[in-house]
Amino acid sequence: MKYQFGLVFFAAFVVLIIDLYLFWRWKHSGLYDNLTGKFSSLFLFLLMPLAAFFGFFYIGLRMQGAEGSQIYVAFGWFFMAFLIIYAAKLLFSGFDGLQLIVNRLARPAEPKVRHYPRITRRKFLSQIGIIMATAPFVSLLFGALKGRFAFYVREVQLSFPNLPQGFDGLRIAQISDLHLGSFGDNREPLTEALELISDSRPDMILFTGDLVNNFAREIDGWEAVFAKLPAPMGKYSILGNHDYGNYSRWDSDAEREANFQGIVEGNKKLGFTLLRNESLVLSRKGDKIGLAGVENWGTASFPRNGDLEPAAEGIKDLSFNLLMSHDPDHWDKQILPQDFFDLTLSGHTHGMQFGIEKGDFRWSPAQYVQKRWAGLYREGDKFLYVNRGLGCHGLPARVGMPPEITIFILRRGAISEEGLN
Repeated sequence: MKYQFGLVFFAAFVVLIIDLYLFWRWKHSGLYDNLTGKFSSLFLFLLMPLAAFFGFFYIGLRMQGAEGSQIYVAFGWFFMAFLIIYAAKLLFSGFDGLQLIVNRLARPAEPKVRHYPRITRRKFLSQIGIIMATAPFVSLLFGALKGRFAFYVREVQLSFPNLPQGFDGLRIAQISDLHLGSFGDNREPLTEALELISDSRPDMILFTGDLVNNFAREIDGWEAVFAKLPAPMGKYSILGNHDYGNYSRWDSDAEREANFQGIVEGNKKLGFTLLRNESLVLSRKGDKIGLAGVENWGTASFPRNGDLEPAAEGIKDLSFNLLMSHDPDHWDKQILPQDFFDLTLSGHTHGMQFGIEKGDFRWSPAQYVQKRWAGLYREGDKFLYVNRGLGCHGLPARVGMPPEITIFILRRGAISEEGLN
């Protein structure tokens, strides 16, 4: 809680500095000299920051006692509007400040006679600042209208020498972080995503947690959509940090427990076998491998209910084992040291729903929060894959980090990995 308040006060401080600087520039540019300029400055530098402050304060209070996911959706859109406005203000302030510095440092030169139009350094930097200030608006608007529904099917082929021959060619679809409440009543986008999964012909489907934002009722009405999702070898799921209902106040422990049990039952209603620190044996063509799933195990304030010991019971004698664990931090902290699970599938990060991935270059704010934040990681002969998520949480947009469906093709052979698209 102290950490969250620290972020709020830091954001408020940044907003204050930006608006004070822009007001100072507004006043000294002559825009403040007329009545229109005075009213505009009142709106831009007083009413707008006050609306942001009280808006966050009000929504924060409402979220604590929320009974449904609507307030989370409202927060997402409010937060996006705030980012668009203040990212634009910040970028413009940066270029405008650079212009001031350049003008101060530039030495006065003898005026030259010119016979053609010339753009001044000041005007050039000012125009660049205006252009850059529009970038957040354009990118976030695209991310909200198109990016969050631009589902991407990513195929990854992994080879293991200890994979039983009967599982050579096994196709696994991984999805993660659905956050069903963020879709509201709009069933169409996720229906399209599930059709893409079906078209990929997976043998089984693994869902790595965060079915909801916080409430069991978010699952209502989705049963028919998920019923169309075929998987000959089954559909399996685990719990993520949002599936415990810890993001609001409850009138009683009994009410919280009832919500949690509703989420547990909701996994079953959607056709998933929920694994809670347990495992099962999968059979194919006369051979066997193990599949385990643990409850959420995370760092910081996230639940640490995952327990690898009971999860591994019953599959210790098998040559190859899969694990589902929602938070990728679990891999480095506990899973790798045990040297037992060959492939671990995680989610949780969403890739922060914002980033750049071009060839070998990858950047996202997520990398400053978590060591393993998206894609495939390898340590020796063990692999971790962090799915970028299929839904959205917080910001109702995705920029450079499209919602992901991962199709794994397992092969028997020398240890290797290959991205097929």
